[in-house]
Amino acid sequence: MKNLLGLIPILSLCVSTEILGETSPDAKELSPIHMTADIIINPNIAEPTPDRREALSADGGDFLRQLNGISVGRFGGRGLEPIIRGQSQTRLNVLLDGAYIHGGCPNRMDPPTSWAAIETYESVTVLKGVQSLIHGGGGSGGTVLFERDTRGLAEARGIHGRVSAIGSDNGARYDVLGDLVASGESGYLRTFAEIKDAENYQDGQGREIRSAYEHRQGGIVFGLTPTKSRLLEFTYEQNDFSDALYPGAAMDSPEEKGDIYRLRYVDAFETGPVNDMDVRAYFSDVDHLMNNFDLRAPPNYASGPNVGQPMLRETPTTSRTMGIRAILSTGFHKTDMEYGMDLQRNERDAVLNNRENGVKALSFLWPDADIQQYGIFAEATTSLSERSNVKYGLRVDHVKRAVGKADDKPAMVSPNTAYDTYYGIRANAARNEINLGGLFRYTRELTPEITAFVGISRSARTADATELFMNKWHSADPSQRWVGNPGLEPEKHHQIDIGLTRKDRRYEVNAVAFHDDVTDYILRDTARGQSGILLSDNADIYRNVDATLHGLELDGRFDLTEHIELGGSLAYARATNTTDDRPIAKTPPLNGKFHIDYDTDHWRVGAQLRFATEQDRIDEISKQEVGKTSGWAVFDIHGIYRINDALRLSVGIDNLWDKTYAEHASRSNLLDPTAIKVNEPGRIFWLKTRAEF
Repeated sequence: MKNLLGLIPILSLCVSTEILGETSPDAKELSPIHMTADIIINPNIAEPTPDRREALSADGGDFLRQLNGISVGRFGGRGLEPIIRGQSQTRLNVLLDGAYIHGGCPNRMDPPTSWAAIETYESVTVLKGVQSLIHGGGGSGGTVLFERDTRGLAEARGIHGRVSAIGSDNGARYDVLGDLVASGESGYLRTFAEIKDAENYQDGQGREIRSAYEHRQGGIVFGLTPTKSRLLEFTYEQNDFSDALYPGAAMDSPEEKGDIYRLRYVDAFETGPVNDMDVRAYFSDVDHLMNNFDLRAPPNYASGPNVGQPMLRETPTTSRTMGIRAILSTGFHKTDMEYGMDLQRNERDAVLNNRENGVKALSFLWPDADIQQYGIFAEATTSLSERSNVKYGLRVDHVKRAVGKADDKPAMVSPNTAYDTYYGIRANAARNEINLGGLFRYTRELTPEITAFVGISRSARTADATELFMNKWHSADPSQRWVGNPGLEPEKHHQIDIGLTRKDRRYEVNAVAFHDDVTDYILRDTARGQSGILLSDNADIYRNVDATLHGLELDGRFDLTEHIELGGSLAYARATNTTDDRPIAKTPPLNGKFHIDYDTDHWRVGAQLRFATEQDRIDEISKQEVGKTSGWAVFDIHGIYRINDALRLSVGIDNLWDKTYAEHASRSNLLDPTAIKVNEPGRIFWLKTRAEF
């Protein structure tokens, strides 16, 4: 695979030269990515100058931050953690072409969005809050769907594809992509490969931020289409990450590999109660390695018998995720119904090793954690009149969670000893949970230009492997410990959201308000002898509390003239731990964007102002919070020139005034759970070419 990926720059140059001459008349353009923010039944669709905002996306999380209401937490040059309506991590359901991918890093160097090689997907859809029940349990913050449409691309018979290349100065980054589709009467074949290399970037003050990484990705899609309604599709893709530096961590990642397999069967039936069927199966295999000595100078012991000697720590991990989802659809009497089942199993193992004299296990971070989830669901949309409809549904999930090394003892303490020390419980037996979810949403067209909706939902989320079973006990200093809680109850979210859209030929305005009342919110906290916590020693622990989250999102656009568009967006979320009357850490402040674009048939230019206000509403007790974050505003400019139907050139400058700023959502690290803030890049000049044939 690496040899194949290494040929892409050469192939890109050759193909680009050829297509300047002519383009196949039957070629179907590989469309730029479209983003959808699903707010009402007629979604609020945003297509923000794709060539501009795809340009410097390190991964899926970086790409998503352009959408209103989505912030990120930065850990390094890649692996940005998306935050939707104040919620992140496993409160978001992220599917990559129908598959769940759980990363291999307990500290989330590799959230699911980091596995999305964004230019190999045709669409990205964000469902904020609980808009549907068919994509999985939980998802209280939202669902993100990265989708490929190879069958749609294959409608143009023959061979066609695209190549692209991106370069930037700050961080000396370059990306090269090749994507090829060959199709015939009964099937198609798609291959794609991408190379990404980045060096350390500088922030607005010229300070070097450790953010370099290398990424090699390639894949193949094979589809059989014996009839127009029937599809059997197999996908395999491989991701290799190497030499990834993380200023927000005490370790870097010298290597990480992930293989993803997918199988899909789609069919339609002319007779019988079932109209359509869509079955997807997937398997992902992730191996992750991080340490504090391959890519950085390790720290020295400050005391003890090894004082002055290097402290060498390494963590190898594995994460295996497998699942299947079957969705059937039926239509009857003004009602469209989707129903089915899904299952998902994730197995994770991680160990913190002392590498000073061979390999010595200090603690089992993920002690052979195993979480299995089986769900059934049904949801329907019924038309009440020509101007209104209602969407409703139910979902039931059975979750089984267990750990295989609860009593295995490394150099320090066994996982069960850690759990018993802080919570007075052990994890010897598997535990079963039943999670219930429901959805009701009423939408009405008030006038031809105005549509309103109100929705209520219930969702439940079982704690993830880290929250349940983490056992980082590598030091005599209790403030360095990080201990999961096997006794955590599932989160129960009860949400309401209300929205209004006004859309005319020249303008569109959307407004949404939401409120989420949470029972048993899973909080990462500091041990202070709270109810259910046996010690008061500043260790990182987990506990259930009650919480509320609420906020507001506004966005709109206005066509000033035939060629000039003005637009903007605002988002605000407020999260409170009501049990302790404390803010919840890492909640982004009020933030937004304003843009102006001038577009003609052959070229487009534009400018954008991105900003966030000061965040002074923080949890001063939590180690997850660095402190207050200053407000900031940065200015970007961009342009695109369409040389012909096949070739386009894009150019831009991000952070034109070279401002120094950081997102509020800081990230903590593995060896020291105290969070730090990582500055965003300073001024970046970038250039992109895209060619299709």
